[in-house]
Amino acid sequence: MTSERTQGLVFGEVADEFDRIRPGYPADLVKDVLTYTGAHGLDIDLGALEIGAGTGKATSAFTQHGVTVTAIEPDPAMAALLSQRLPDVSIEPISFERFVSAQRFGLLYCAQAWHWTEPATRWQSASAALAPGGTLALFWNYDRIADDAQRAAVREVVAEIAPQLLFEFDDEPAGDQDLATLWPGTDIVRQPDFTELATHLYLWDRTISASDYVAYLGTHSTFRMIAEPVRDKLFAAIEDRLAAPITLAVETVLYLARRTG
Repeated sequence: MTSERTQGLVFGEVADEFDRIRPGYPADLVKDVLTYTGAHGLDIDLGALEIGAGTGKATSAFTQHGVTVTAIEPDPAMAALLSQRLPDVSIEPISFERFVSAQRFGLLYCAQAWHWTEPATRWQSASAALAPGGTLALFWNYDRIADDAQRAAVREVVAEIAPQLLFEFDDEPAGDQDLATLWPGTDIVRQPDFTELATHLYLWDRTISASDYVAYLGTHSTFRMIAEPVRDKLFAAIEDRLAAPITLAVETVLYLARRTG
């Protein structure tokens, strides 16, 4: 491991595993985004710009609804796999910060990646990319082990081998919290170019084997950034402690806003 590795660009090291084990997004989320745009159920091609497309987990969900997507993906390995999976999608293998286009899009969405964009310029860049009245949609999956005993067992292993990663297991359910009071809602409401903030929360679960659970952890940047021997030891210990299948309680959060003008 070297200091030259950029945390936001380590996913390509495990692109195939990322594509295999990372979950997609609820069908209702896509419907809610398109409803917000006004295009749901209509023969309208918004023209969408996706930021940080990865291997196309969200991309395919929108193209299946007839949306033409231009996908920004700066990681070469991820972009290559995205191209294999969705050859009809236009891929821009650069960062959002370097993207320039004369086109103004009806929808700009970002799944699981907005926190990797440059804080100083991301809102202005999003505004510049969207047509007046266009939709901004930002969403993430968050999950935690549903079973208290299994979750405690994993935390015990992490505390022993890689305590600096305990924060990864500290997320509490959003529950009845007002999502608008959490980031990025708190940023959106301060942006003069965006209005009509709306939020949605989707609750679901998925069950995977212990080996797939550690494979899933291995697709997260914080785990990729630790030394490989430590990561291998940690994952072996977690898998040994869990043994049984793991149910993950998933919360998907969606933030919507409209470009003014």
